[in-house]
Amino acid sequence: MSLPVPYLSAKTLTVVKSIDTSGAARVVNLGLNESWLGPAPGVVDALQRTAADVHRYADPACSTMRMAIGRQFGLDPARIVCGNGSEELLDAIGRVYARAGDEILFPAYSFLQFAIVAYRIGARAVESPLGPDFSVDIDALLAAVTPATRVVFLANPNNPTGVAVPMEEVARLARELPSNIVLVLDCAYAEYVDPADGAEAFAIADRHPNVVVTRTFSKAYGMASARAGWGYGHSAVVTALNNVRGIGNVNGMAQAAATVAIAQQDFIATVRERTAEGRRHLEQGLIALGFEVAPSEANFAFARLPGADAGWAAATVLRLAKRGYVIRSNEDYGLPEWLRISIGDTADIDALLELMRQELPMRASA
Repeated sequence: MSLPVPYLSAKTLTVVKSIDTSGAARVVNLGLNESWLGPAPGVVDALQRTAADVHRYADPACSTMRMAIGRQFGLDPARIVCGNGSEELLDAIGRVYARAGDEILFPAYSFLQFAIVAYRIGARAVESPLGPDFSVDIDALLAAVTPATRVVFLANPNNPTGVAVPMEEVARLARELPSNIVLVLDCAYAEYVDPADGAEAFAIADRHPNVVVTRTFSKAYGMASARAGWGYGHSAVVTALNNVRGIGNVNGMAQAAATVAIAQQDFIATVRERTAEGRRHLEQGLIALGFEVAPSEANFAFARLPGADAGWAAATVLRLAKRGYVIRSNEDYGLPEWLRISIGDTADIDALLELMRQELPMRASA
């Protein structure tokens, strides 16, 4: 008896990773880049208030949510499209602008979802080489453009490295990229850097009709489970994305929560400040243990232990999980020796650093 055959291999990349924490009395998850500071003020109340109407369909146009976002950032709500997290919008862009045989281009060691978008439609995922310390080489990215390139993804700051691209270089990329190619500025971690950088991303989209900026409520706003994201671009691009996104893609509770959260910019400023402090504390602790750290500007550190045996990082992740601390290994990114660790409560970070210190003797016997 024959069975259906997927066009994607069972070994295709996935962002879903299981981890065994059985036996741990308490689990501290520092592997998903969630905000330990919780949701923005008013979010929980908005979720509870709208839960009573869960039997009603939400506004499929996300009108109130778009109006609130536009008001906060001085953007035309008609040029905003909302998604079930920004990941849905990345996928929609791929489906609208690329087909099998086309190329989707991004810098090496970028967000895994970029390659997955290409695989879903049969397009070719193309990586351009990086500069030192995981920096994005804009010249190399431009040199990798071919007649088959349809979409360029640029995460800023990037996941999993945390490295940010200077906005003047982002602006140069937008100027020099052929206008028939969609440039996606994935700004999922924009709240952790200077707000002026976010404003400049919108300005770039205003200057270039082929540029789309995507944002999310999952990180700094503390709404990871609610699944709400949005994008900003030229009206023709937004119309195209609205034609292919899911009907009712952002549920009513998430819309209400996002509408409240977007106005809480004082909270976001506190999240940005405390996250930067926490990242410095974590990175200094790792450096003291002998780790090399990448210049992250996001809500996580990216580090490796020079001289450790192959497999030590992945084995350490498994051992720490059994002790209740979840961090992420990066073999699926082609960086098996690197660890990504989300910022958390200081006491939890100190406890993790102590566990990492205990792991050091095993670096040559993994």
